[in-house]
Amino acid sequence: MAFKTIFTRLGAQLLTQAMSSGQAIRLTHMAVGDGAGNPTTPTTTQTTLVRERYRSTINRIYQDPADNTKFTAEMIVPAAQGGWTMREIGVFDSNGTMIMVGNLAETYKPLPEEGQYGDVILAVDFFLTSDAVINISFDPDTIVVNQTWLVNNWTAAQLIPGGVVGQVLGKETNADGDYKWIDPSVANVTVDTVAETQLLSATQTTVDLQKTTTYGLAVYVAGDRLAMGSGADEWQPVANNPTRITLGKTYAANTKIQLVNNEPAGSAPAPLERAKNLSDVLSVTTAQNNLQVYSGSKVEALGRQWAPPGAVMPFGRSSAPVGWLKANGAAVSRTAYPELFAAIGTTWGAGDGFNTFNLPDLRGEFIRGWDDGRGLDANRINGTVQGWAVESHQHTGTTAGAGNHQHSGSTDAQGNHAHSVSGSTDAQGQHGHSAWTDAQGNHQHGVGIRNPANYGGSGGYYGVRGLGLGSGAWAQGGGQTGSESCTSYDGNHAHNVGIGAAGNHAHNVSGSTSVAGNHAHNFWTTWSGDHGHNFTTNATGSNETRPRNMALLYCIKY
Repeated sequence: MAFKTIFTRLGAQLLTQAMSSGQAIRLTHMAVGDGAGNPTTPTTTQTTLVRERYRSTINRIYQDPADNTKFTAEMIVPAAQGGWTMREIGVFDSNGTMIMVGNLAETYKPLPEEGQYGDVILAVDFFLTSDAVINISFDPDTIVVNQTWLVNNWTAAQLIPGGVVGQVLGKETNADGDYKWIDPSVANVTVDTVAETQLLSATQTTVDLQKTTTYGLAVYVAGDRLAMGSGADEWQPVANNPTRITLGKTYAANTKIQLVNNEPAGSAPAPLERAKNLSDVLSVTTAQNNLQVYSGSKVEALGRQWAPPGAVMPFGRSSAPVGWLKANGAAVSRTAYPELFAAIGTTWGAGDGFNTFNLPDLRGEFIRGWDDGRGLDANRINGTVQGWAVESHQHTGTTAGAGNHQHSGSTDAQGNHAHSVSGSTDAQGQHGHSAWTDAQGNHQHGVGIRNPANYGGSGGYYGVRGLGLGSGAWAQGGGQTGSESCTSYDGNHAHNVGIGAAGNHAHNVSGSTSVAGNHAHNFWTTWSGDHGHNFTTNATGSNETRPRNMALLYCIKY
């Protein structure tokens, strides 16, 4: 069976992003598992071990001096952990993301009560084109090289005869060669000062340590103690290399430099030094638990839980933060972002239909909550785009005048008809009419006077008869005469008679007129001709309907 360690898909993404952004990822933890009782084959899609048994902070990461692209991360499984077979191993960053995963040759890790125990160091080799993409700077205080590690890697039997399995070699006194084999549980370790001396060349500023390390180091040049710093008369350690220092200036050839470890006046920091900001506590995790605060890595891990793949969030920055992509509709790889593809699929576009899929394009968009059956915005599918719309409303306005103009009309005739009058006229008083006759030529009439009494007359009356009136004519007048005579007739003839006007006058009428019956008069108006009235509304607003808003960058979690 082949044993190998590979980068996970998420690990490859983060390393690629680190190279492009310049923000190094921090490898902080390693874990070992038993494969749930079976051999394992690592895959790029893994995010956890098959069955994790033990996890711890990384003991150290170091670069191969012969190959600057090769790095090694190692962890220590302490003696107290065990009772299972180691079959798999993983390397995690500060967010809890598995960056690398590998399989191990089956190795049983015993417990102390089983009669054999010891710390186990597991190492993972990996290759990077640049050391800028990972943080390989570790506090030397966290690097563990203890007695048990020495037993597992350098057995006492190889160096000094004597002793039994499981025993370690300890100093009984400070005298050279005064050693004895003891059990680890009762070993008392006495730390002695370690020093080395070198001679500097005329142009030398870099010093490689042969016996000592930079941790707890005191540096003396020509007998003068140098402070640690960046000044000309100071020295400073080289990052990621505990056996190299750099001097602030050069010295004369063959100047003696003394390098002393574990000197009381050495460079080992005091506990809880203010400048370290609690990085020098014995156990950061224990300190955080005692203070009931979250570590940065735990906060970041919780952040991944609080913002799962597919979450969308606005940011007050112009670039997407680590773990996020701009929601700009871009087509991205389905294999590079499998969790995001599993969350949103092809809702926002299928990309090329095979290798890629599209992100939502939220640039310049207003986001509206999906109706999801409520009914306020019915018949919508999650992820669909809704076009422009303006709510129905009214505009007031005025029409322009069409100018003064008239409409003419007429009524038709309803035919002749009359109104009757009932009643009487009043009297206008007594009045007379004059009369005349014309002359008929000279002629005579004989007159005979009769006695009125003979004709039934009364006193004061007289009658004249036959005054040229012709046959049968008679006149009667007043007066009393007692005689009676008669003339002869002159023959039949006539006299013309005329009546004179009595003058203009009127007669009053009283009473009422009778109703002539219901009737109507038709009325027509003439057309004024086709014409219109102009109506104008004033334009207002911009090129879209929108509320007051602020522009932020929308990103989506992958």
